[in-house]
This record gives sequence, C-alpha cells and structure tokens, in this order.
Amino acid sequence: MALERTYLGYFKLLFVSIGTGLVSERLAVLFIALHYARLGHFFHELFNVLTWPAIVLIFVVGFNFMFDLRHIEKGPTVAAKEIIDPRIYMAAERTFLAWVRTGIGLIAFGFVIEKFDFFLEQLSLMLHTKLVMGEGFSGMGIVFIILGVTNLVIGGVNFIRTVKRVDMGDYHVNKFLYGLYGVILLGITVVLAIMIIRVSL
Repeated sequence: MALERTYLGYFKLLFVSIGTGLVSERLAVLFIALHYARLGHFFHELFNVLTWPAIVLIFVVGFNFMFDLRHIEKGPTVAAKEIIDPRIYMAAERTFLAWVRTGIGLIAFGFVIEKFDFFLEQLSLMLHTKLVMGEGFSGMGIVFIILGVTNLVIGGVNFIRTVKRVDMGDYHVNKFLYGLYGVILLGITVVLAIMIIRVSL
C-alpha cells in the first residue's frame, strides 16, 4: 500500500504540472489579446516548461510502475493477529484517501481549465476579438475530469477489496486493478500529448 501511495503522489504532481501548464497557455492567449506581449510570452514559455517534461516523466514513471507490478508476487497471507490490528485498516484508509485526494485534485483542475475556456469565449465576445486557442485545446479539462473520476472509482473498488481480503486473512496486491490504472494513465497521457501537439502545429 505504501508503494501505491508513492506512485499516486508522483502521478498527482505530474498531472498538476500539466494542468498548470495548460492554464498558463490560456493566460498567454489572454495577455497577448490584451496587448501584454511580454506576459504572454512568459506564460507561453511556462507552458512549455511545465507541460512537456511532465508528459515525458509520466511515461517514465508509468512504465516503472508497470515494471514494479511485474515483480509483485502474491502477498503473504495476512496473519490472524494482523486482522485485528487496526494499523492495517488505517493503512488501507490512508491509501484510499490518497486516491480520493488525487481524484478530487484532477477533477478540480479539469473544471478550472473548462471554466477558463468559457471565460475566454465570453471575453472574446466582449472585446469583439477572437481569442484563438486552437481546436485541440477544447476538451482538455474533460480529460482531467475523466481521469479524476477514474481515480475515485478505482480507489473505492480497491479499498473495499482490500478490507474484504484482509478480513478473510488472504490479502495480496490486486495486480489487475493497478495494471488497468496504469494503462488508463498512459492512454490519457497519449491523448493529452496529441491534443497539445495539434495546438502547437
């Protein structure tokens, strides 16, 4: 469970970096439209610094996560005394809360990105100008929201399964669930990368 929390922390940090980069690119468009070219250039560079290294690191950490899963054998059978030890349940609860924190953080970033897009659309109407973001930028917030909901669902299923297996005295890591999460993460990262490349072209 400690390994799970560690990787969740990595993924959360990297996706927060990508989300911050996406908001920075929207700020760049806003400041350029308001004729603050220096600020626009600064936020565009911030977008490049925050987004692309984080995308590369997600692949590195993701493949490392999948590699670690290959070496996790079935955990040892939970001893009878551990079933009544509250620490194992507290560890499961901490892990579940890590899933929830990550999911809520990603959903919040998704809403921020979507609301910022809506704000730019309204501002372009008020200023009678076109704030061009590129077609690829629309929907990026939805991708974050989907990933956040996925975190909540997988975290909840994993918590219920963990407590049930510990009660039975036969806990081991659910490699299938973690593998599914890893595949979803890598797939969503590919989708985000393609959307960002489309905007950059």
